[in-house]
Amino acid sequence: MVERMLQLAGTQPGDLVVDLGSGDGRIVIAAAQKFGARGLGIELDEKLVERSRHNARLAKVADRVSFVHGDVLASDISKASVVTVYLLPSLLDRLQPRFVDELQPGTRIVSHAFAMAGWKPDRAETVRVTQPHPGQGDESTLYLWIVPAEARGLWQGGDLRLRIHQNYQDIEVEGTQGGKPVAVRRATLTGRDIAWETRAWNFRGRIEQNQIVGKLNDVPLVFTRAR
Repeated sequence: MVERMLQLAGTQPGDLVVDLGSGDGRIVIAAAQKFGARGLGIELDEKLVERSRHNARLAKVADRVSFVHGDVLASDISKASVVTVYLLPSLLDRLQPRFVDELQPGTRIVSHAFAMAGWKPDRAETVRVTQPHPGQGDESTLYLWIVPAEARGLWQGGDLRLRIHQNYQDIEVEGTQGGKPVAVRRATLTGRDIAWETRAWNFRGRIEQNQIVGKLNDVPLVFTRAR
């Protein structure tokens, strides 16, 4: 289960994996040991923090991971590129606004067993549990979210004007060219990457603060956020 959570997040060297409610440290240690990532575990139980540090030394990854005693609801998570959680829905719902506001677009969040209300996952998969807890079935669900960039609003690129409506990663795009409506379809947003199509055009771009930098039918085009 631990390894699959990290695989689902696409964990790789260069990532900082932050595990909220890190227990004995197994996710953070696996991230360093098997994926070459750095890791941070945040845990409320001080005895588990000490055990995690001991386990990291045994696994010979203590130079790449750290464990801190803290409240997951108040700890700094802004530097994470991967966040892993196995928390009750009530805690997830309280963390959800922080995930959106504090994590960088493109950060991957993986939750074991529980989803977040109102924010549909980018991916969900059922996995077999080899050693289920008492009362737990032999299958569980993993959920993946990719933090989306802020895309909503008006954007101008040449004589093209876009109005983007956004609900997390779900977007709808209204377009005009020279004031005339353009039917936009198949609009997608994954982290900072945005794409949409019309009958004649295909756009692929990346949101960088107040610009969308991309190509329209292989021709470079920059949209600027309109005021």
